[in-house]
Amino acid sequence: MLGAIIGDIAGSRFEFNNNRSKDFTFLTYTCKPTDDSIMTLAIAKSILEAKSDYSNLGELAVRNMQLLGRQYPNSGYGGLFYSWLKLESPMPYNSYGNGAAMRVSPCGLAANSINEAKQLSKLVTEVTHNHPEGIKGAEATAVAIYLAKSGKSQIEIRDYINDNYYPLNFKLDDIRDNYEFNETCQGSVPQAITAFLEATDYEDAIRNAISIGGDSDTLAAIAGSIAEAYWGIPADIRNHALTYLDDTQLIIVNLFENKYGIYLMKNSNDKNAGSKKLVSKSKKSQSKKSTTRQLELIDAIDATKLTNSQDLVEYQSLKAQKLFGLLYEACNILRGPINQDNFKSYVIPFLFYKRICDVYEEETIQAQQDYGDAFSDFDDDEIHKFIIPEDCKWSTLRNQSENIGSFIANAMNGIERANPETLSGLFSSFDDANWSDKSKLDDARLKNLVEHFSSFKVGNKNYTADIMGDAYEFLLKKFADISKKNAGEFYTPRAIVKLLIMLLNPQEGDSVYDPACGTGGMLIEAIRHMQNSKQTYGKIYGQEKNLSTSAIARMNLYLHGAADFKITQGDTLLNPNYIKSNQLQTFDCVVANPPFGLDNWGASAFECDCYGRNFWGCPSDSNADFAWLQHMVKSMNPKTGRCAVIFPQGVLFHTGKEGEIRKKLVESDKLEAVITLVGGIFYNAGVSACILYMNNNKPENHKGKIALIDASEIYTPQRAQKYMSEENIQNTFKLYTDYADVIEKSKIVTIEEVAAKDYSLSVNNYIEKKQIETIDPKIIKEQYLQAYNEVIEAENKFKELLAKEGLL
Repeated sequence: MLGAIIGDIAGSRFEFNNNRSKDFTFLTYTCKPTDDSIMTLAIAKSILEAKSDYSNLGELAVRNMQLLGRQYPNSGYGGLFYSWLKLESPMPYNSYGNGAAMRVSPCGLAANSINEAKQLSKLVTEVTHNHPEGIKGAEATAVAIYLAKSGKSQIEIRDYINDNYYPLNFKLDDIRDNYEFNETCQGSVPQAITAFLEATDYEDAIRNAISIGGDSDTLAAIAGSIAEAYWGIPADIRNHALTYLDDTQLIIVNLFENKYGIYLMKNSNDKNAGSKKLVSKSKKSQSKKSTTRQLELIDAIDATKLTNSQDLVEYQSLKAQKLFGLLYEACNILRGPINQDNFKSYVIPFLFYKRICDVYEEETIQAQQDYGDAFSDFDDDEIHKFIIPEDCKWSTLRNQSENIGSFIANAMNGIERANPETLSGLFSSFDDANWSDKSKLDDARLKNLVEHFSSFKVGNKNYTADIMGDAYEFLLKKFADISKKNAGEFYTPRAIVKLLIMLLNPQEGDSVYDPACGTGGMLIEAIRHMQNSKQTYGKIYGQEKNLSTSAIARMNLYLHGAADFKITQGDTLLNPNYIKSNQLQTFDCVVANPPFGLDNWGASAFECDCYGRNFWGCPSDSNADFAWLQHMVKSMNPKTGRCAVIFPQGVLFHTGKEGEIRKKLVESDKLEAVITLVGGIFYNAGVSACILYMNNNKPENHKGKIALIDASEIYTPQRAQKYMSEENIQNTFKLYTDYADVIEKSKIVTIEEVAAKDYSLSVNNYIEKKQIETIDPKIIKEQYLQAYNEVIEAENKFKELLAKEGLL
């Protein structure tokens, strides 16, 4: 809400004196709140006073707009609206002016869903601007605000508005010289939204909106309302703008922010900072009898200070989401000649190339500052983590005007050669990427890609390893969303990863191994669980069959700040890479989400495996699940080894060879817990999955027992895919740590009890169910006959009506 008001204040001095530039003093003594601010406050007040179902919101909007409008009569209202303010029984007047859009920001901020944002917008708009274009403009603005506060990227917001409201097929530079004053929604709302979409932070959005001329204060109010929800408002701008508001206006601001929170940029000096929402702790503005402007202003500024000191973790997450938006924008540059399934083969290595170049430049500048004239005495490898040859640097790339694709390919190869021990094969593993194919990527398109990445820095000083890694994870998840076919092998939902690591509970100094490591998410979560301790150095291992995915895993670990790890490429079942003294190397923690039901995997070779991994038997060539299981058990340290692995639930009850292997697993007393998960939580299939947790050193009170846990009802439903939230994960983990019987949730069984059921581990065969209340059959019959008679009666009445109208 305040974002719109600040935009209005900043744009007020340019409404009739347009400034076709972004270069101006942001707030001066000539700025002031106009009708945009007054009506925004009126809508905010109405939402605060409305019933919980908003049934009286329209009525309140009329009352409060008239109340505040008459209190501030010289705020620059349009002629028809000014007349409406004075009417005793005001009615809508079929307007499609942009006044509908400039006042709806409280609706987007108060809404709990996109449909509610639309509902609230319509209720406060149709009382004046009941023309379809007026309602559309207001709704588009409210929806954009809701999407922004919900963490959607600029690309996702643009696509939604483009698909549902207005074609956003222009840039501000295309219209800046010719755009004229336009007070209609259709002539100003798309332009204001574009001002937000082209911005890099809150202030930049306001400057964009003002720079195109036209109805400057309203354009800036609309752009500012979306930008506030997306980035938050810098503290210095927020506090300065508050001084333009009087006591009545400040009271409404405080009340609204106390209920719905404030959106504040974490650090106003950091243009990449994300927004931070806080429900204010201060309630003074709701309870004190005095309503002086000074006290209200103190309340509002105190809230700024409080928010500025809040939860760094959430701030980092929001900043990572913003970086993800910038990274994903690269896909739109590639879209067309490059199939979307191959986006990751171009964007991921290109991001890593830019990251190490930016870090190299940072390290150079820092070393020059630290060592002065002695800088030249140091070798590159004494200063830099990775060596970037001169002809491979990003600055050299930017100077290329032709054959850009060939330069990129050669630069990546040159970096690999300069770093043989760490980066060998890293870029060349992406065999789907053909940078030099001009029929797909001409120089103009690649130049756009280079300049897009050049528009933001991704060095350590810009983004910490945590933020960089999180943005990378967002990117990996997006690529998994795009390409569902092999996504399950490529990406495991991060909540499930966290649950596996919580079960393993790796301690500082423990070795961790993932034999099907995919993009490395489980190894990264293990490092994070160990507080990024230096004791993890040299103790993180992964193997991945797919060449490019193994490269992605290496990049993922580097971008997350990991050091001294080992990721290798190869088929784990046929050729395990980690061998010590001609034996399979063992680890403290073994974790994996291997491909489900893998066929033609090499059963004949496994049957005479030289490492003895068939100690419980050899599965059929049609399903490798129990081959993975035995490989992982064999990889557990005999004394300290723990293993957590994801399988389809068929491993719990299949008979034949699998049944024989499961029997030996149970009898080994290594199995400590089985957790069944809801179906549809993984990308690769709707198949229901489970977690097997094994331990070579069970606690004394767990020996001879297995915890069977049903977590199939512990999830958060989402439209596209089921999801386990942090709370869901904690609830599931508690069932394991409690290690007790819970009706319909968990059952602790003995090996003897499992043997009595032919070694089936189907959880529902053991867990106690709630008793179903039985109802007397006579009552059921009576209810049925009553319902039946009501149907007959309704049908006869319907026939009578049809006959009466001559329709039967």
